[in-house]
Amino acid sequence: MQTLFALQQLRASDQQLAWEQFNEAVRELVKEDPEVLSKGDGIEKTFRQYLNGDQSAEALIPTDLLNLATSYREVYYKQFTKDLNFLRSQMLKEVDGIHRLFLWVMGLFVALADFEDGLYARKKSQEQQLPLFRNIAAIELIRNTLDSSNLPGWHEHQGRVSQWYREIKGNQEMAQRSKSNELSEADSGTLLFLFKHVLWKSESFQNFFEEHDRGWIENKDIIKSLTNKTIKSISADGMVLAPLSYQWEEDKQFFEDIFDSTVKNESSTQKLISERAKNWDTDRIAQVDMILLKMAITEMINFPSIPVKVTINEYIELSKKYSTPKSKQFINGILDVLATHLTENGTIKKSGRGLIDNK
Repeated sequence: MQTLFALQQLRASDQQLAWEQFNEAVRELVKEDPEVLSKGDGIEKTFRQYLNGDQSAEALIPTDLLNLATSYREVYYKQFTKDLNFLRSQMLKEVDGIHRLFLWVMGLFVALADFEDGLYARKKSQEQQLPLFRNIAAIELIRNTLDSSNLPGWHEHQGRVSQWYREIKGNQEMAQRSKSNELSEADSGTLLFLFKHVLWKSESFQNFFEEHDRGWIENKDIIKSLTNKTIKSISADGMVLAPLSYQWEEDKQFFEDIFDSTVKNESSTQKLISERAKNWDTDRIAQVDMILLKMAITEMINFPSIPVKVTINEYIELSKKYSTPKSKQFINGILDVLATHLTENGTIKKSGRGLIDNK
């Protein structure tokens, strides 16, 4: 959804640039009548329709300007295709990056333990104070598990590590936690408490990751879940790094397919929405709502294994989180009517799990 939104913004910029270049070129050709482009039924509007593939617009462009319009349309398509491919690749990289971000968070436990070792090595007089991390055997499990993951280290952020270490040491419950030398449930319990009740609630911790991950607001719940699951997996037999998805290749393929299909079928889904939203000016429909509608219609038509009700419910939930207060009712209404219409005329054909009627 966010990638399609970004694509929409870039497309608008690409079209504006194409229009400005075309406009300037034509003015050079018709200097005797510099206002020619503002005459008639809006040549700018016609040119933009031409850029969007509206075949009827071609007949409205003056014959002597058609070759020029075609050349700038080709320039526009080339730039738009470049933007499309870039955003598509970035979308997949960012999803892959969520798991690496989780591994970086796990590596913080090792960085805190190493910081403590350095601290006690430099300050012998503090040896009488019980260290926190030195006696958590699970730290070595994490260290050994992450050893080959080629993650960004924490050495460049020692100031933050120091700050979080002080916050942890200053927590009264942490001070009372068992510091057994044996690998036991106490290890995972201590780490889990440390993560959930100290680090995760630290304002500086949240601010740090907001600075280093532009999608932190959306990603943080996933990171928290993966970290919790991994810590809870710690036992005498080892630990298991929670996967981002248990069927990642299938999920990745879905990301690609829903994105590509939504872009490919945008004109047809736009038409369907316009026909069913007769009381609405489609130009005034919230941009996020329009994108969600296009994605939902694409999913209903092109993904036969996904029940219609599941699709509608998922996109209603997205509208609640990312769009306007009235979007829920609007999207539900449009999708409900379209689902019935497209099912009756055979456009929507479900199979397997897609036949389930989730009421």
